Amino acid sequence: MVYGFVMAAGASRRFGDIKQLAKIDGVSMVRRSYNILNKVLKGRTYLVVGSNAEFIVRDFQEVNTIYNRQWSMGLGSSISCVATQMENESKCSGVLITLGDQVKLSEQDYQKLVDVYDGEKIVVSSYSRKKGPPAIFPRKYFEQLIRLKGDIGAREVIRKNCNFVISCKLDNASFDVDFKDDFRDFLSQNSL
Repeated sequence: MVYGFVMAAGASRRFGDIKQLAKIDGVSMVRRSYNILNKVLKGRTYLVVGSNAEFIVRDFQEVNTIYNRQWSMGLGSSISCVATQMENESKCSGVLITLGDQVKLSEQDYQKLVDVYDGEKIVVSSYSRKKGPPAIFPRKYFEQLIRLKGDIGAREVIRKNCNFVISCKLDNASFDVDFKDDFRDFLSQNSL
């Protein structure tokens, strides 16, 4: 079974506030991302927190959370934390890593990724001539994920194993919120 992880451990320095808690239709950005993914994975979704965890988890008291003590080391450390946790979860055949600020992603997008996953190959989203998250990594890549450091995420694991990667076209994955202007643009174009 695939388990999902919404990455929300960063300090949101470029945003200038606790980005994860910015409201979209009355729900925090990261809670919204979590809810969408969890509908597809039916309870096998976790939130990965670090910076500002005490504020973020107030919105997540009834859900699975993982605290990354090394959050300041970047996204790679959060992915390493996830792989370390899941190594001992025998039911977990793979981990779906997504960013809490990829606010255009829908249930259909996540379902498309899960449907493409074959249990053997890494599945990456492709958009705007790029490849990246959300992505699914089979269990056999956990050791490589555990060794990740820094803020480049799992790009190196994908690059090293490029012959064992399936691309899944997800145009909605091209957008993430870095600055308040990005957020305002999203809200103005997607008012519910």
